[in-house]
Amino acid sequence: MKQLALAAALAALAGGAQAADYIAGAGHDFQQFSRTPNGLGIGINLDYVNSDHKGSAGGAGLEFALPLGPVSIAAGGKLMALSPDSGSATAALIGGRASLDVMPKVTVFGQAYYAPESFASGSVNRVSDYSAGVRWNVVGPFSVEAGYRYFDIRRNDSQRSRTLADGAYLGAGLSF
Repeated sequence: MKQLALAAALAALAGGAQAADYIAGAGHDFQQFSRTPNGLGIGINLDYVNSDHKGSAGGAGLEFALPLGPVSIAAGGKLMALSPDSGSATAALIGGRASLDVMPKVTVFGQAYYAPESFASGSVNRVSDYSAGVRWNVVGPFSVEAGYRYFDIRRNDSQRSRTLADGAYLGAGLSF
């Protein structure tokens, strides 16, 4: 058992040392921060969405990424702390992402994560987190990104449901 725990810890550390894109973005009424790993292997996701008037959600997850030439796919999950203005909860989302290098330094991507009621606490019925966009590595490690983000928390009482992000965003960040 000790060997398994040690192997898992080493794999997590190796995934954290992988190259990644760190992007901070803002859209109408929301801000976000994400860390998306690049390359083969285990990666660590960090994610935060904050709506100016509806609350926030943040969390971390693990994914396994597999590059296939200009295409990269990843599958994984993330644990999110949900703090909308309608009461706190947690959720375990499962999903993945795909990206395609359309030309040197330009990548299109999409990601989808979802938590059904059985993967969430309290009165949360489901959590949906979807995004798609394009990232351009301008020069060196500097990147800009434009996309669309939808992050929705549905509750059993629909009056307590909140959409933290639903719209276009612009972002900038570093890749290293």
